[in-house]
Amino acid sequence: MAIAGEALMSDDLEGALNAMALNMIPNLWKTKSFNSLKPLGSYIKDVNSRIEFFADWLKNGIPRIFMINKFFFAHGFLTGARQNYARKFKIPIDTMDLDYKVIADENAPKPEDGVFVCGMYMEGCKWDTGTEVLAESDPKVLFTMCPMVWFIPIKAVDKNAVNVFKMPLYLTMDRKGILATTGHSTNFVDYVNLPTEKSTAHWTKRGAALLCALND
Repeated sequence: MAIAGEALMSDDLEGALNAMALNMIPNLWKTKSFNSLKPLGSYIKDVNSRIEFFADWLKNGIPRIFMINKFFFAHGFLTGARQNYARKFKIPIDTMDLDYKVIADENAPKPEDGVFVCGMYMEGCKWDTGTEVLAESDPKVLFTMCPMVWFIPIKAVDKNAVNVFKMPLYLTMDRKGILATTGHSTNFVDYVNLPTEKSTAHWTKRGAALLCALND
């Protein structure tokens, strides 16, 4: 309507129009949107894929595998996984944590407790299916898909911290964020402990991390 002269062209609308012309996400949308560094075309595809994921959930019930990169608030999803276990076994939620196990067979039956999670990318490393530990990235390969991971609710005191790397999980490739009113970072989600034969310092120098979304 503003383009047709039927409404006032505000600064926000003009900014949105210019952003669309440059294949960028308008700032007007970002205030209500999930975090994304994608160009506008890829962003729209991402929006549609998220809608399809939740529409399938509503139609067919709780999925066997959860795509963590489809959630607007991934922190709440992981909190829910802990809460379900805490309520089931009547354990105080503040004593709960999550442990992690890579599941090679994506056709594995749904776990009794915890959730199967996919939809993460690995940067600075890859998963070695033979040795079942983190390994160096292949030459000229910047990102690989992370295999399915079983997020296992446990008591914090029972969590394994031996021969694992606490790999940070981010929503986007922009490895920074601000503290939201919920008390969570707007970009950092959690640490995912994955088996390794190398030291934490080794993977830290590699910049190894998990990402829910790439920039393209």
